[in-house]
Amino acid sequence: MSEHHDIPELTPAEQMRVRAMVSDMTEMAAGLGAGTATPEDVEGAVARIMSVDVEGDTMLNALHVPTDAGPFAAALETILRRIPDGWGRWISHDAGWYPIVVALDQRLSAIDPEYVVHQIKEKFGTLRYYCAPSAEERSPAVLDAFRAITGEAERASAVTCERCSQPGVLHETRYLVKTLCASCADSLGYTPVQQDTT
Repeated sequence: MSEHHDIPELTPAEQMRVRAMVSDMTEMAAGLGAGTATPEDVEGAVARIMSVDVEGDTMLNALHVPTDAGPFAAALETILRRIPDGWGRWISHDAGWYPIVVALDQRLSAIDPEYVVHQIKEKFGTLRYYCAPSAEERSPAVLDAFRAITGEAERASAVTCERCSQPGVLHETRYLVKTLCASCADSLGYTPVQQDTT
């Protein structure tokens, strides 16, 4: 795991600048997704993002434990430490899936305590947890177990609200999809995806 070597730390000022950049990116993506972003909005957000004065490798390789991690902070930090240098040590989904990710890590680490994570994100409304067993544990049986366990977690995310962990279904806006409960979907302006019944 990555805890066996030095991981750079961001200063409090750098952490603040990175959080502001992430906020700008999130706001710009939401505006683009909703169709409300003007060219000036995008230009301003890009200018603020480009002005972040944090060395690239430091930002990429530092631990980015989500600020909303709450009781999952220590477990998420352990997972982020599994990510090798150069991949980016952050989690790209909302807090509702933290319990799924933590349980997934516990199951995988019981098989291979030294397994590696490459990316944790939302894609097409479900969790993607890209990982691999350590070099010593790459037998066909271990690879099959990893695929089965990550597949179960991804399927669980498809029925779990990404924001609050309540039961959810796939919702959409103009350009984005998310698995959400009705309450979170309403507050974010998402509508249920219409299933093709033909």
